[in-house]
Amino acid sequence: MCFPARPRLFLYVSMILSVLSAHAPLAANSAPTHKVYISSEELAVTVGADAATVEGQFQFKSARGSGAKSSTFVAIPVWIPFKAAQGNTSLVSMVKVQDNNSFHKLEGPLLKAWDETIGLKFTVGNQEVPVGMLRIVRPWSFTKSEGTPKAWLHDGWILALAMIYCPPPLMQGSSEARLRYRQPLRKTRGGAEFLYLPQFYYQPEGTTTTDLEKFAMKVQAQQGLSLSIGGALLPAGQSATLPLIHHQAIKVLVTAP
Repeated sequence: MCFPARPRLFLYVSMILSVLSAHAPLAANSAPTHKVYISSEELAVTVGADAATVEGQFQFKSARGSGAKSSTFVAIPVWIPFKAAQGNTSLVSMVKVQDNNSFHKLEGPLLKAWDETIGLKFTVGNQEVPVGMLRIVRPWSFTKSEGTPKAWLHDGWILALAMIYCPPPLMQGSSEARLRYRQPLRKTRGGAEFLYLPQFYYQPEGTTTTDLEKFAMKVQAQQGLSLSIGGALLPAGQSATLPLIHHQAIKVLVTAP
């Protein structure tokens, strides 16, 4: 089952892979010396009653003019509900432990809460690369900043930026990366909500991400659940393939147990 791209499709998952630069929002303090772009992105999302599992496979290529032996910083934005579900003490502690827009080393109680709630794993080739820093951002606090995209503004959601340092030669030339993490769902009157926001930077001039063979998200529900995507019902046991377009958010609701 394939849903066409349309402006009102408000899908906004919690995992945007974007390379930090002076042009990336909220990244003024982390300008890399090596720029890469995502040349393919294949996502598989399994949505449960309270959380979704996101698995991704990415192909990176060096942007034109990048240094041959320089490091790369990657930010993996994970969208988390501002109000945690009752009893989710790990999520509550992770959100409250940090001031808005501040960097924190991922260790101690914060690391424990992050692993229990998100459990993010990032692998380049055969090498797992750990998250070094975490930054909790409330996007609405930056509405007056020209560097903050309107696509980042969503009621009830905040952004956890997982900061990963990739030393050379991990991201040189053409590199394959894999990602896996959990995303807690936001409770709404219409059902539990899952969000993903694709972001693509440094794409070569004239290229697009409309090819579903290279840029796509496959969404399915856990057994016994049905979903709503952009107003279209996805019955239990079926899956949908969605396009990944820069800053076109996707919204998925769990509509029935």
